Amino acid sequence: MKQNYFFTVVLLIIFNSTYSQKEGDIIKLTTYCKVLKVKSIEEKSDSKLNYIGPNISYIINEIGTDTVALKALNFNKKPEQAKKYNNTIYYIDKKEFEKSYEVVERIDKMTVGIITLPFKARPQDGFSFDTEFNLNTTLNWDIIRVYNARFNIQVGTGIGSVNLDSSNSEISDNSAQNIAILSLFSGLMIEYKRVQAGLYFGVDHINNQKNYNWQHNGNVWFGFGIGFNVFGISLGDSQKGQ
Repeated sequence: MKQNYFFTVVLLIIFNSTYSQKEGDIIKLTTYCKVLKVKSIEEKSDSKLNYIGPNISYIINEIGTDTVALKALNFNKKPEQAKKYNNTIYYIDKKEFEKSYEVVERIDKMTVGIITLPFKARPQDGFSFDTEFNLNTTLNWDIIRVYNARFNIQVGTGIGSVNLDSSNSEISDNSAQNIAILSLFSGLMIEYKRVQAGLYFGVDHINNQKNYNWQHNGNVWFGFGIGFNVFGISLGDSQKGQ
């Protein structure tokens, strides 16, 4: 039952992060919005707009308590629009923004990674530790970015091994052996320049449990993992100009 609660919480976090606007999302306004503040990225930008227009693609630069900062994707073939919008960040009222935006592309994306768990802590018998080899594949969901680091929710599966003996199963010490296990897990991970590290919880299962009666089969473990982002799965087009 506790395992079901854990996975339910993970799914709720993913669902919530999917349907709220975040910094980096690309949006369009459906109405004109009053400009409260202007910030130029380059000195040559001298925009004096009092209102920013609809049907233009903006990237959310910052979400504050009362304002939202928007930067239009650069205009490459429209010099008049480029003069007004390129290299300029516009601050508008947050309430006005929430009434008049629609998402064009979310910055969220899924990635696939490979991790190994150097150890697993099993709390059922006073936190015993397993350090056998394991290799796992993960699906990662980007939930927040801080500077150049990304925080992800991960779900994964993998294979490994566990040593069975008389202390953790019904086989004798003379018959001690390494048995393959299948792991299912989830966790929170931080990624920087494709290198990943995270904290995880999961369960392990072995074949022929009825023959071995391994005491940790299907029980929750906690672990630390390190890995690498193999490739990304984009959920939209790249942030091109307009």
